Amino acid sequence: MEKTFSHVYQIGHFNIKVNFNKFVVSIDFTPFEHGEDLKYLYRSSSSLIAMIKVRYHELFGQNLLISNDSFVAEIWGHLIAYRISIRVKRRIKFKPIQKLTKFVAFRSGVVDCGESAVDSNRWLWDLLGRLFFKHYR
Repeated sequence: MEKTFSHVYQIGHFNIKVNFNKFVVSIDFTPFEHGEDLKYLYRSSSSLIAMIKVRYHELFGQNLLISNDSFVAEIWGHLIAYRISIRVKRRIKFKPIQKLTKFVAFRSGVVDCGESAVDSNRWLWDLLGRLFFKHYR
């Protein structure tokens, strides 16, 4: 089994934990629940990606084979779902909805970005990246 490496990045006044495995990085956004914080993290995603790619190369001696536009699309997709689930959870106090939003927040708050060989939905993020995030290439 491959060893997991962790690193904490300082983005503004936020500490973002990233776990590194061969072919996959996991970014934990779950400590952040305020809309303004998440907006800041959206705007900072390209600099975070650049730092992650440098560290990945240092750890594994090879590039992480995820394009910047696909990487941004996946981060933004997860953060949007995370943000919506947090808002719904705060506003709707119906137990089944609370359980569902807790599950969605948990699943979307940690972003697992993997190369296409190991990430079954990389094709979706690649497509969304090409369509909506071309300027991040």
